[in-house]
Amino acid sequence: MEILWVLMALVLLGFVLVPFMRRGRGMIERVAPGHPDAADPATYGFVREEELDIRMPGPDQDLLDVLDLVQRTQDYRAAMQLLAGTEITGELRWQRVQAFAGAASLELQQRPGGVSETPGGQWLRVWRLEHPKDAGGAAVHAEFLVQQAWRTSTRGTDEFRIIMEEAREACGQAALLSPVTPCRTSSSCRWHAD
Repeated sequence: MEILWVLMALVLLGFVLVPFMRRGRGMIERVAPGHPDAADPATYGFVREEELDIRMPGPDQDLLDVLDLVQRTQDYRAAMQLLAGTEITGELRWQRVQAFAGAASLELQQRPGGVSETPGGQWLRVWRLEHPKDAGGAAVHAEFLVQQAWRTSTRGTDEFRIIMEEAREACGQAALLSPVTPCRTSSSCRWHAD
């Protein structure tokens, strides 16, 4: 019985001493903003976390300006022109396709539309209707469908499978319209409908 009391005392003593020992070893821990030990990122030339734009991996002011214009006016032509002037095989094009598709998807999620109101992302539908042979619009539409599947349905359900099948067809159309042979224009080519 005495051994049990000694073991319990050691366990309780461990709960008290372990945090102090961890600090003594100099382990790096994140401190709250405003804490005396907190460093100001601006001092070291970094942007504050609150000011980071996590939508894109790097600055693309042209994309931000066009996204703002498209969302404000609901006119797709600026997006079509920006994609037409973007190199076909570069990562920049892929980022822009994703950004336009994401913007349309988020708009639709925020304004699903009703009997008398226009649904969000209507500019993408108009773009596809007015320019069905535009490779940029086809790529944005394919990526839009993939994002819709992931945002609105659960993986493995019939709804998810149907949207992903539609995305696969849209990706095939985008690949046929694109001057580049490999289907790098939309992530829907890489996803398999479950």
